[in-house]
Amino acid sequence: MNHNYYYTLLGRRAGGAAATLTISCTNSLQLRYGYEFDSLFVGAQGDGDINDWLGLVGGGFAQVWPSTPSLAVGTRLYLDSGLSQEIATLINGNWYRIDSQLIKYNASGIAAIETIAQPEAILVRITQPSLTQCQLNGPYNQSVWVQRDAWQQVDRIWLDQSLTQPFLGGDSWYHVTDNDIPSGGTTLQVNSCGWVTGYTAC
Repeated sequence: MNHNYYYTLLGRRAGGAAATLTISCTNSLQLRYGYEFDSLFVGAQGDGDINDWLGLVGGGFAQVWPSTPSLAVGTRLYLDSGLSQEIATLINGNWYRIDSQLIKYNASGIAAIETIAQPEAILVRITQPSLTQCQLNGPYNQSVWVQRDAWQQVDRIWLDQSLTQPFLGGDSWYHVTDNDIPSGGTTLQVNSCGWVTGYTAC
């Protein structure tokens, strides 16, 4: 698959590296899907295993807010923090990725959940923020924590090992040194909740 493209999340402007997290930010999640077709988000159509989870890395992103503090069968997903506009573009029977989980969604909300095991959090060094993708030359002088074994698989970036303080990415693009984790020549766009919202294989 050719990943020489990127997807950008539209919506609230992030506040930059010095921004303060808002309730809206801390409650929101990033849903990944394969691609958009006829105004619907097409997901993975396998058995809900790691192959489906890995296969959704290069697709699109949607910011969602759950109706419950933790995802569970019956949780509904909304496109706004006020929980007034339920997402209506997911295909019944398809799998979608939210962080380390795969979900199926239907008229009753989340219909199934599978959790994909992840490695321990590791400390990695990334570039300073860039307004454009594919800045691959460093310097790598910002230390952050991720819980993945490949940069392109990262869903969220943190400032602490316990993964409680999101990295405030300011909607900028970042690359990681391959000395810490394989990057695959990929730069990621990160919002001020620490969520990856854009992906470019350079």
